[in-house]
Amino acid sequence: MGLKRRRRLPTFRFNKASDIARNVKSLLNRENGDTREAGPDAEQQGSQANNPKRLIRDLKRRLKGKRREFSQLREEKRAATEKGQPQVPGYKGRKKTLQQEIFQLESELRAAEQRAKGTPGGGSTPRADEPRTGALPDFVVIGGKKCGTTYLYHLLTQHPLVETAAAKELRYFNRYFDEGVEWYRQCFPVPRWEDGRRTITGEATPGYLSYPSAPERMAQVVPQARLIALLRNPVDRTFSDYQLAAREGWETRTFEEAIHYADLDDAPRKYLSKSIYVDQLLRWSKFFPKEQMLVLKSEDLFEDPAETLKPVLSFLDLPEWKPKVWDLHYKRNRGDYEGGMAPATRERLKEYFEAHNKRLYDYLGVDFGW
Repeated sequence: MGLKRRRRLPTFRFNKASDIARNVKSLLNRENGDTREAGPDAEQQGSQANNPKRLIRDLKRRLKGKRREFSQLREEKRAATEKGQPQVPGYKGRKKTLQQEIFQLESELRAAEQRAKGTPGGGSTPRADEPRTGALPDFVVIGGKKCGTTYLYHLLTQHPLVETAAAKELRYFNRYFDEGVEWYRQCFPVPRWEDGRRTITGEATPGYLSYPSAPERMAQVVPQARLIALLRNPVDRTFSDYQLAAREGWETRTFEEAIHYADLDDAPRKYLSKSIYVDQLLRWSKFFPKEQMLVLKSEDLFEDPAETLKPVLSFLDLPEWKPKVWDLHYKRNRGDYEGGMAPATRERLKEYFEAHNKRLYDYLGVDFGW
């Protein structure tokens, strides 16, 4: 199959490239009060289109600049952390915007280079029945939150037959559903054909698993999508979720205060209820059959990612493949921040989740040993 070839960037039709990911970036910019659009004006684009070499040079220059900005932003974050400053103003929004801009420029550059060579799509020519404005996802990693979804998605998208989305976490089914299916479709690349096999694409939004409306919405839009759920020890997941909120300034109470108030008084942040996985899976089972969902234990992924990846590839009907060593050591966001949980609190939470875990094991037919 030639799987050892150099990894290609996602491929798009040239006349659609400037639209892909721009809608995502624009929406995220609006969340941060920024309504500016990036890129040359129409007159400049027309001039460059008539001079492919000039267009390619300009895209490379802009891409280099955005990558430099991204590196500087990460350095700013690292420096702030070393100084004991937990937050960098606007960091998340700036990071997300730069990622979208880099994605867009990479796509435009690839399309421009292929156009200059006389091959508009790159790879094999798409079939006549394939969409030209992006394809809906073949798979979705639905969660859970703080369970290793970023790490799993990174590993999956290194596979030669898996194309990345405009962003790992699109949040369409829990935040942007009103934008419409075409908005969602444009976040994904057009499929390619490699050695007789069609590439696949997908996204990973950990908030889907616990979001009440997500299963029904997804069944309406992508009823054939294969779903992957990662489940972590509920005690550790709950604490990790709290630590993230505290680190980013959303939570000012102690952990003990937060878990008591959040679930007994029905506050918006329900740390404990998001760790009762069986209730969430039962909700999904009303819209998707069991064979369409793969449930994995997060600790297995952390401890042996290469072995854990095997059933995932089989589930997605992908050929066997081994990630590079450096990809296996990709930063694993376990959410283990400074400050541990009091032993008495851990024991109390373990007892709290015991009955729920038992129901989960009965539903899955496997004991995760939590």
